[in-house]
Amino acid sequence: MRLLIILTMLAFSLFGCASAGKGKQPNNAAAAEENVVENPYIKFYNARKRPEIALQPDAGGPRVYRGNDQTGDYQSMLENGFDMLGYSKFEGPDVAPEKLNEQAKLIKADLVLVYTKLIGITPVSVTLNKLREQSKMTEEEKKLADNGKLLPQEQTLYEYFATYWVKLAPPLIGVHIKGPTEDQGIKGLTVLAVVNKSPADKAMIVKDDVLLRIGEIALLKPEALTEAAQRYAGQTVNVALRRGENDLTVAMTLNPKR
Repeated sequence: MRLLIILTMLAFSLFGCASAGKGKQPNNAAAAEENVVENPYIKFYNARKRPEIALQPDAGGPRVYRGNDQTGDYQSMLENGFDMLGYSKFEGPDVAPEKLNEQAKLIKADLVLVYTKLIGITPVSVTLNKLREQSKMTEEEKKLADNGKLLPQEQTLYEYFATYWVKLAPPLIGVHIKGPTEDQGIKGLTVLAVVNKSPADKAMIVKDDVLLRIGEIALLKPEALTEAAQRYAGQTVNVALRRGENDLTVAMTLNPKR
């Protein structure tokens, strides 16, 4: 609910990218390279491992929202059943929102959170030097620039950070974990987030719990969680965990395999 309120209050609309028309198309490799240079959201994109159980992206296109708190938003997205595909981070002048939408569609994201922060003003002299260095600038334009007839204005600079998300299929368990973690000689997987209404959520597992065992499977490494999910899918099984200084056992009914 907190995420829904944040996103609803801070949502902003973007124009969709125009589709290419019919007719002669430019060289694909050259066009792709030019697009990367012109679109900083593509050029500075850092990908994460793509989830294998993501739902099909919304045909209506990605939803784009202005984020508020990076740490809080990240936690809320995990709890609401999303996983992050990657992020773009760069500094520069004002970038058209269509560029962000273009990258989101390219990687088939369902939702994007974008954060911007004013960091300063580029002096005219710096902007002019960059303009002179541009290879696409004609000799006539260079002369006009040198004579002060093509003098650019000062540019406002921003820091951009955009995260791209996909909606996951209903999970068998519903936890995001890190580990292994050793707590007082006991190894387990620490819960980073619990997906709302998931089997883990219904079993009252919470953030910062250390999961020790599911059924007969000791959770000594992240792969063990996947093994347990596959073995006990659709079944009710005991989960041993540590919460603070207390050792607990809870019953959890896993979702069936799709």
